[in-house]
Order: sequence, then C-alpha cells, then structure tokens
Amino acid sequence: MKDRVISGEKRVDAAQKKLIKESLFHIAVSNMFILVATCACGVIDNLFISRILGPEALAAVGFFSPVTVAVGFSYIMILGTQVLAGNFIGAGRNDKVNRLFISSFLTITVFFIVFTILCMCFASRLGELLGVKGAVNDAMCEYIMGYCPGIVPQTLVALLMALCSLNNELKRSYVSIGVMIVGNVVLDWLLVKDFGLFGIGIASTVGSFVSLAVLLPGFFGADRLFHFQLKDKFSMKLVLSAAKRGLPSLMFSVGVIIKNYCFNYSLSQYTGEIGVAAAGILSSVCAFAGAIPAGFANAFSTLASIYYGEQDRGSYIYLSRITLRMGLICCTAAVGAFMITSPILALIFAPGDEQLRSVSQRMFLLGFTFLIPNLVYNVLLNSYRAQNRMLLINIMSFAETAAIGLFVLLTVGSFGADAAWLANTIVDILCILVIIASVFYYRKKPDLSLSALLKLPDSFGVSEKDCFVYAIEDAEQVVEASSAAIKFCMDHGYKRRLSTHVGLCIEEMAYNVLKHGFGNRSGRYADIRVAASEDGLTVRIRDNCREFDPRKRMEIHSSKDKASNFGIRIVAGQADTIEYYNNAGINTLIMRFLKET
Repeated sequence: MKDRVISGEKRVDAAQKKLIKESLFHIAVSNMFILVATCACGVIDNLFISRILGPEALAAVGFFSPVTVAVGFSYIMILGTQVLAGNFIGAGRNDKVNRLFISSFLTITVFFIVFTILCMCFASRLGELLGVKGAVNDAMCEYIMGYCPGIVPQTLVALLMALCSLNNELKRSYVSIGVMIVGNVVLDWLLVKDFGLFGIGIASTVGSFVSLAVLLPGFFGADRLFHFQLKDKFSMKLVLSAAKRGLPSLMFSVGVIIKNYCFNYSLSQYTGEIGVAAAGILSSVCAFAGAIPAGFANAFSTLASIYYGEQDRGSYIYLSRITLRMGLICCTAAVGAFMITSPILALIFAPGDEQLRSVSQRMFLLGFTFLIPNLVYNVLLNSYRAQNRMLLINIMSFAETAAIGLFVLLTVGSFGADAAWLANTIVDILCILVIIASVFYYRKKPDLSLSALLKLPDSFGVSEKDCFVYAIEDAEQVVEASSAAIKFCMDHGYKRRLSTHVGLCIEEMAYNVLKHGFGNRSGRYADIRVAASEDGLTVRIRDNCREFDPRKRMEIHSSKDKASNFGIRIVAGQADTIEYYNNAGINTLIMRFLKET
C-alpha cells in the first residue's frame, strides 16, 4: 500500500501539469480569438479604407484612435470581474459570482450608453479637440456616426467573451467571433463605396449587435456559473471591488490616450499625414498581434486568481512558468514572421502610395518587437493583480503607456519615425527593469527566482505537510487515495468520523469521474488534492474528462426513487459545501468539511 501511494504522488506531478497546460491553452486560445475578433475588424476596416478611400480617410480613423482607446474603459469592469470572480470561485464563494456578473453587465451598459450619446452629439467638437481640421474632421464625423451606435454591444460582447471559458461556452464564443468577422468583411465591401467612412462604421456596429445576439443565449439557465436571473440584484459594493481590481485598465487607457495623441502630434509635425496613417496601421495591427501576449496574460490572470483563492502555491508557480515558456515561443515566432513579411504587409496595407508603403515597411520591421517584453511585463502585473497588490499595477499601467508617448515626443524629431516604431519595445524593457528593482526592494535582497518576481509571500499556500495529493487512473487507485486521505486527516488531528467522511466522499466522487468521464479515450487525467487548515479540510478533484456536475444529480434528492444517486446524496449530507465549475473543459469539484468542535 505504501509503495502504491508513493507512486501515486509521483504520478500526480505529471497529471497536474497536464491539466494546468490544457486549461491554460484553452483559455489563452479563447482570449486570443476574443481579442483578434475585435482587432481583426479594425485591420479589415483599415484595408478597405487604405485601398478604396485613401490616406486622408485612413488619417481620419487614426486621429479617432484615442476615442476607440477610451472604449477600453470597459476593461476596468471586465478584467476586474474576471479576476474577482476567479478569487470567489477558488475560495468557494459561488454565491457572489453571479451577482458580480449582473452588476458588471448593468454598469457597462449604462456607462457606454451615456458615452455613445456624448460622442455622437459633439462629434465635430471632439475632432477639434483631437487636432483634426477641415476635410479630415468631416470624414471623422462620418465615421463617428456609423461606429458609435455599436459601442454598447461591442463592450458587452467583450464582457461575455471574457467569461465564456468559465461558463463552458467556448464554442459559442468562436461562432460569435466568426459571425463578427465575416459580417464585417461583407458589410465593409457592400457599404464602403457608397457610404465611405460612415459605411465602415455601420459595418462594425451591425457586426457587434449580431455577435452579442449569438452570445446572450449562453448566459441563460441556472446551471451556468454566470447567468441572468432577477433575484441577483445590483451590488454597488461588488462593482467597486471589481473596479478596484480593474483600475489598472483605466490607468492604461488614459496612458494610451496620451500616447496616441503624442504619436499623432509628433508624426504629423515631422512626417506629415503619411506618418499618422502608418501609425493608424500600427495601432490596428498591434492590437491584432498583441492578442498573443494578451491572450496568454489574460488566461494566466483567470487561472492565477483561482489558484490564489485555493491557496495552491505549486499550481500558481507552475502556471506562471508554463505561461512564460509557451508565450515567449509564440511571441518570438510572431516577431520573426512580421520581420520576414514586412515588404508584403506594406504592399497589402499601402498599395497605392509609395511613400506610405516605404514608411509602413519600416514600421512592420521594427514595431512588433515589443511582443516579447510585453508578455513578461503583463504576466508579472497580472500576478500582482491576482494578489490584490494594486499600487504598483496602477502606477505602471499609466506610466508604461504615457512613457511611450513621451519617448516618441522627445525622439521622433531627432531619429525620425523609427523612434516611434521602437518606442513600445524600449519602454516595456525599462518597465521590466523597474519591476525587478521593486522586487529587490520587496525582498530586501537581489532575488530573480520566479516566486520572487511573482511577489508571492513566503506564507502563501498550504505547506507540503498540510497538503495531500494523488493522481487516479483506475478504480484500485481511487480506493488507495481514499484510504491515504483518511490517514492524512487523522494524522492532522481530525476525528475518525470526519476523516472517514472525507475518504468516503473522495471515493464516491472520484469513482464517478472514472465511470462517467474517462471512457475509453486516452489523454484523460484526474488528480485529488486535500488541504488541511485551521478551519477544516478542503478537497479538490480536478479532471479533463466529460463534464459531470454532481449538483444536478443532487436535485434528485427529493425524488420518489430514494435509491437513485444514493452515493452522491450521501456526499451532499456529509460535506458542508460543494462547488463545481467547468473551466475551458477542465472540471473542478471542491468539497469543504468544517472542523468539528
């Protein structure tokens, strides 16, 4: 028996790593699709504008970029909701999760209705404030009238897509993305010649409404983690808590507005409208390419928040390591691809203007090197966000983007447009050095270990002696895990009765995973974790098998057939709380047992 338990503990390392990798991959890909969907529409719009309407129209959209960045204020609530919901889930507070969702949905809706009305009523004045004059300002006003009605559905789509992985609705999010992109291409093609920039804006608006219509049905039904229901009332306290976690997004957006203004001003002064047009291409394609580091960083943020709530130090550190490894490989490949294809991309985006094509080629060659340091920078910041270390994040979120604008303002006159294209990369590297300096200050010594860079307190996480882990592959190992868990509980001073309840619950639930989830397919993994604390015991069973929510079976508790789901009903009576969620195909069941007094 002892040898079997030891071998089981060795197996759990590989099983846990595979589950974390799989979960990270699914959520990262989902986030990339989400970001690409939004950004792809901007890239598609710029292609139609540059090829049909010309540099003047492209410059008008470029000058409008600070306003489109301001729409990013929605990420104050989106990212804050994502992180706070993860903490609630990990801590077993599912009662607050849905109320947070409803409150965030209503807040975003009301705020951006007001924002849309203001933009449309003061379109011409807005252009003057952004430094746009004459025919370019008129063109920008046309674009505002078509684009702005779609801001509300666009922001709601971003919220729902950010939560799709936790709601096990990835397929629906992919359909929504496909509908948005295809619809945008078709409508741009149909409307651009007759309606100009107004038609381009209308295409984006219609695409956002259709995408929202596809997503909404996935958020109805009480079996969803996030769902619409009348009993969950608006909570200003939760809104403020989410806003606090998402405040860096506000600081970032304000910094980006400053950065874009400095970009447009500097380039227009030293390179004319050609430079602004190239910067508009950079802005749209950067957002597209930036989906790679952002997708990995956002996936890390979601999972790190859950593991932080679960006090699972090992999973948190391994998640960080694999995020950096996989992300850096993808970002390096993307940078190389942009450099190699820079002449082709310049020809695609600027086919009719030789000067614009020449400037754009240099932009594609240099401008995307930022992807590599940006991944490292954002993973570190998201680690601090998961731990609610907000001061440094707020400062850096504003300082990074504002510093890029200041760098451009000071250097473009001397070094030309190349300084603008390299600004993101140089400033991100400087920001990483600032973070390292803050780590040295925090640790009171030079320390470049991963746990130090993540700023994890030494006290974070359940110690190895207070945590029992086991991987299961067959029924015999389920029995072994149950017996070993009973011994673990008793060794930690828990009474035999409670220890036996824990073992029986593990045996019943783990056996259900094997019976209903494993099937005959390879690549199935499951692990069990028992953590002891002063308050009691927490049991987590995690697997990548078919979805199996035991709470649905527990509803049969009142059935006339008392023999039905007998084992699950016993678990419902023995565990103090039972929580379940499916996160991008990874099932997680959490059972809590309060310590007997």
